[in-house]
Amino acid sequence: MSSRVWLHRDDDFRPGAELFRSDRLFALWSYSATHGQLLLRADRLPGVAHRLSTTTEVLFSPVVAVRAQGGYRGLVIRCATDEETERVERGISNYSPGDARVLILESEGVTGHVVTLGVGWSEGILSHLEPSFFNTFNQYDPTWPTKPLPGVGGELDIASPQEVADAFLTRSPHGVREQRTHGVHVLTAIIERDGHRSRHNVGVFLTEADAEEARRLVAPHTATCWIEPLPIVF
Repeated sequence: MSSRVWLHRDDDFRPGAELFRSDRLFALWSYSATHGQLLLRADRLPGVAHRLSTTTEVLFSPVVAVRAQGGYRGLVIRCATDEETERVERGISNYSPGDARVLILESEGVTGHVVTLGVGWSEGILSHLEPSFFNTFNQYDPTWPTKPLPGVGGELDIASPQEVADAFLTRSPHGVREQRTHGVHVLTAIIERDGHRSRHNVGVFLTEADAEEARRLVAPHTATCWIEPLPIVF
């Protein structure tokens, strides 16, 4: 189970009020052009090699403007004062003040800001198959999420064509691609909405263990779901 907070009302943003504080090591994890979503993630403490048992994520959405670092050794998020808000807004071209709020990011004496309509955070145990607390399986888009954020550009980078080729040629002598057989596991679900049922292939997984974990996460949102093995040749 995870705890979640989402702030978007005027009463949530009092000038100068502290909204969030954590000693964790945060990384700029993802940005999606769709709705301008910005995601920070932390699952370690500064100077500690092992991961913590829980993951913390902070989401800003939608984002109007941002000045942020790639990482933070501890993080405080607070509402900007009236003076800070005026200074930040002056530095944004073609900006008309509206419903967006200026939030200040503080870490080790360094400050940045995010101009956004809402901010929220979630902490809990994140399955290795779940890309984010903020992009999980739902019955209205019954395909397995593969990016931390939905929409266009929901990840900071993608594999290059050469990296994809190298992955297929791994363990082949002298880079020669050999025909091999392998099995995958297809997760299928029946979704029930408005009295109607529909069948969807949710995702394809390389291992049975991953497919079973995905089925566990999908099952509460479906009428029924199951796994079928599928042989492939590549």
